[in-house]
Amino acid sequence: MSSRTLAVPVFRDDELSAALTGKALVASLLREQRKLDTAATRFSDWHEDGDSPAMERHYRQLIPTTQPQRGEQYAFEVKVDDCTGCKACVAACHSLNGLDDEESWRSVGALISPGGDGYQQTITSACHHCEDPACANGCPVLAYEKDEVTGIVKHLDDQCIGCSYCILKCPYDVPKLNVRLGIVRKCDMCTARLAVGEAPACVQACPTSAIGIRIVPRVTTPTNSPLLPDVIGSDYTRPTTKFVSTRGIPNAARAADAGRLQIEHTHWPLVVMLVFTQVATGLFFAAAIVQSKNLVCTANGFLNAGLAASVMHLGQPLRAWRCFLGWRRSWLSREILVFGAFAASGMATAVFGLPAILTAIIGLVGVACSVMVYVDTRRPLWNRGMTALRFLGTTVIAAAMVSPYLAASILAAKLFWTITPWVAKQDTHASLMHWVALPRWTGSYILTALLAVVALPLSPIIGAALSLAAEMLERALFFKAVRAWRIPGI
Repeated sequence: MSSRTLAVPVFRDDELSAALTGKALVASLLREQRKLDTAATRFSDWHEDGDSPAMERHYRQLIPTTQPQRGEQYAFEVKVDDCTGCKACVAACHSLNGLDDEESWRSVGALISPGGDGYQQTITSACHHCEDPACANGCPVLAYEKDEVTGIVKHLDDQCIGCSYCILKCPYDVPKLNVRLGIVRKCDMCTARLAVGEAPACVQACPTSAIGIRIVPRVTTPTNSPLLPDVIGSDYTRPTTKFVSTRGIPNAARAADAGRLQIEHTHWPLVVMLVFTQVATGLFFAAAIVQSKNLVCTANGFLNAGLAASVMHLGQPLRAWRCFLGWRRSWLSREILVFGAFAASGMATAVFGLPAILTAIIGLVGVACSVMVYVDTRRPLWNRGMTALRFLGTTVIAAAMVSPYLAASILAAKLFWTITPWVAKQDTHASLMHWVALPRWTGSYILTALLAVVALPLSPIIGAALSLAAEMLERALFFKAVRAWRIPGI
């Protein structure tokens, strides 16, 4: 049998030691990785070698080449005549910003002329980056900021608590609630792209170059003329978007959906919070009148239940401790602070004997703040008179429960004054919403309130329960029937 000699490589001691050390091994692997020639690395190298974005020649004239100077800001410019309604801008915004399936920061609506002249025009719209943004003014946690240089209104996702008050405040329906994340998000004019000389997604995608970014002077003198037909006056937020048309928009033009009756969200946590805190305020007044410990305990029960329900409305309740930050300009922040003091005072009344009248007065201030939370949105149905009547009416009814006949009379009076605008003018939006779009809700409210009026003198407990149910239905209608401002035709 023949023997074979195996060839064994010979290593010096220092080479073997270096090869076995982790540092040398990692360094060797990193050197090898740098030489990988993949499609991703080739694509990256190709773009890094370019001096400017690949599509720059198509949009360079649509965006400014310099930053705004003092007294100026960026603004969208929409050439209305060139908009075809293709929604390429909507798709690009959705794709390049990585939005969820049901999320959209840009919308396309339409204007029509009912006069028979055949006018029809699509309108593309996103955030108007207002001079006096209502979203920022209403946010209780300061989750909005207006950039001092560019004028872009940015939303700070990590600060947002998902209360959605900015959605109620914005008259252009710009902020959108992302249910998955529990926060609101909105257009930021693709500020990161603009910073490096690249156009926003919508500008790049428009096949007719209908959307552009321009530098405009900051608005110092508010004008009441609306941005578009069927839109709130511009003095509310001072929007900066410019809608340009060479043929002009007819004075008779209206939103394509002007006749649609849109039922809004009910916001049940807010329904419970509003009714229960107002009932609690009334019960504290009643407790001060009759000196009843039981009424104090009942009032505290309603108050704490209402405040607990309000937390269910938040998308990020663990961040709610920030709600005091916006107290200088946000009525919602003020409402939260006052109701916090109301809860502490209510507990002090129950435990330490603090006079109930003091607690009731704090509660009344909180109810006044609640009124202003909705009045400040400028929605027509939420005007100061009707909102105060509804909210304070609930408080007075609860306070009058010590005298069932008085409570029944006040409930009947509130019912009469609440439904009078719905009956007096049959062609108004409020009337059509209540009698055409929401007939069952309206009928249920009226029937329940009438039953409560009859039941209160006969059985105060049953009457009180029916009164509470009637107030809950009335408050649900308060949210469902309101006309929300939007860009026309969306």
